[in-house]
Parts: sequence; structure tokens; C-alpha cells
Amino acid sequence: MAETRYVTDELQLSLFELINSKGKLLQRLNSGAELELLQQEGLFAKVRTKDGTEGWTKAGFLIERKPARTQLIELQQQHQTLTSSLEHSEADLKKTRNELENLKKQEQQANAELQDQLANTEGVIAALDRIQQENETLRNSQSQMHSAIPLNWGLIAAGISFVLGITAGIALFDYRSRKRHGGYRIY
Repeated sequence: MAETRYVTDELQLSLFELINSKGKLLQRLNSGAELELLQQEGLFAKVRTKDGTEGWTKAGFLIERKPARTQLIELQQQHQTLTSSLEHSEADLKKTRNELENLKKQEQQANAELQDQLANTEGVIAALDRIQQENETLRNSQSQMHSAIPLNWGLIAAGISFVLGITAGIALFDYRSRKRHGGYRIY
């Protein structure tokens, strides 16, 4: 069963082909290099590198957790990423706040316009009510006048027509009679 091990801080560790630092030197391992522990015999351990190279190195320089330097670099990268993300989030928040302020201003303007229109509408409604009342009053007056005035005017007109008709008839009769009799009245 293989376990992951790391080379300690500030160290270059040699990876050999055979146990006890014998055989051909395969490569040099830097601090923080990730290794897979395949086997351990005494002071030496057989390991596999990330690129698949297998060999023997001193087990005393291998630790189970990442060295502080490697952790520091990873934390710095993580910090940089989080800082960048925070700056983007703050910019987005500022933009969103500005949009919210603009929307609030638009809402206030819309409410003010609505209040103005409502006030105008109330004025129009009041004027319409007043006009309807005046119209109703005029209709009532017209009804009263319609029943009173036409009868009086009708009688007066009939009387005048009667008098004019009689007068015109007499004048016509007189005119014809004079014409027939040489301008003398015979009656």
C-alpha cells in the first residue's frame, strides 16, 4: 500500500537506483517534491516521483505532510486568488449598489409622477362631477321650462296669428272691393 511523502524544506535529496545510496543516480529531488512511498527498509525508502521514476532515497528526510515552505507558497497563491476574488466581488457589490440607487431614484421619480397624475386625475374627476351636477341642474330647468313656456308661447302665437289673419282678411276684402268699384267702398 503506497503512501504520499514529501521532501523536507531546503534540501536536495538524491534518488538512486539501488538501496544504500548505491547504483546509478536517477535524479535530484528538491524540497517539497511530492513522492509516493512504495517500500521502506531501515533508513532507506523506495519512492516514485510524479513523473513515474522509481528509486531509493534516505527515509529520514521524508515527512507525511507538506513542508512549511510549500504550504506557504500554496497559501500565498490561495491568498492572491481570494484577494482577486474579493476585489471582483467588491466591484460587483459597488456596481450593484449603484444600480440599486439608480432604481430607487427612478422609483421616487415614478412615484412623484404618479402622485402628480393622481392629483390631476382627482381634479379632473372633481371638475367632471361639477359639470355633471350643472348638466343635471340644466336638464331639470329645461324640463320645467319645457312644460311651462311652450304652452304660453303657443297661446300667444296662436292669438297673434288669429288677429293677423283677420286683419289681413279684412284688408284683402277691402282692397278687392275697391278695385272692383272704382276705389269706393260699398259696405
